[in-house]
Amino acid sequence: MSTITVPLPDEDLNFLRAYSSAQGISAEAFLARQARNLREYLERPIHPDVEAGSGIVKAEIGERAIYREHIEKKHA
Repeated sequence: MSTITVPLPDEDLNFLRAYSSAQGISAEAFLARQARNLREYLERPIHPDVEAGSGIVKAEIGERAIYREHIEKKHA
């Protein structure tokens, strides 16, 4: 396991210590859990239904062509 040092303003450190203590864990364990949760969340694939409805443009389509088409329709 690796160790890092993170400088925090006193106000944030005090909040972190109080919050994690209320959760029954150390501030270090709380931050490690949050980092793991974020990594796991970002590694999950987007559900196909969400991707279909999100307006995400596939790389092979090209945003310039879509923008040009939009402008042409808008100003037609």
